[in-house]
Amino acid sequence: MAVPKILTRILKEPWEVDPELARLNLTRAKLLKVRTMALGAAADATGYHAANAAGTFSYHGGIYGLRDELVGEHWRQDRPNGIEAVRNDAKNVILSFVNVDLACNDMHNPVPRSKKGSGAEKVSQGKGLFDDLPAFAEAPTSPYAFYYLMVDEQGAVELSRPVVKYQTFSAFIDRIYLSSGDDFDGASRSFDEDETPMDFDPQVLRKAS
Repeated sequence: MAVPKILTRILKEPWEVDPELARLNLTRAKLLKVRTMALGAAADATGYHAANAAGTFSYHGGIYGLRDELVGEHWRQDRPNGIEAVRNDAKNVILSFVNVDLACNDMHNPVPRSKKGSGAEKVSQGKGLFDDLPAFAEAPTSPYAFYYLMVDEQGAVELSRPVVKYQTFSAFIDRIYLSSGDDFDGASRSFDEDETPMDFDPQVLRKAS
């Protein structure tokens, strides 16, 4: 039996974005603060750092920011399949951070600036083949919705629910635009390719007897 396809949902206007964020126990202000923390961390990279430092710093700043801003009443720290994240059990939502090439552009689906491992594919429930049209994805089967806060180097940011396949985002279920970047006036550094560690599956090692 064929798995049903669904049209990607794109939310852009405040009257549709803000209620959706509230439904997920999130606010635009907190998520934009995470964006600013991530890009601020990227700006700490200097010419003496490794070439991929800006993206790596941004990733770590973004994960820290998510946990610092959200962990509390509704959210707790989580690491499903080795993916650094936060989790809301009441809403069945898992949220992580990723640097992307371009966010909040209707003509372009965000592409992660580092390859996503099998851990991300499992968590996003990417099963089977997808329609070639980028505006469609298979209907989700997991009880948990896995979102990424996606940030590009210009400060554009969206909260989106992709499906991971072949180490990248193969399709999107939801895209929620938070900012085009015009509100971001901080310093940033251009990200190099493959700047963040690949997602991984954790290994369980037996203690030597």
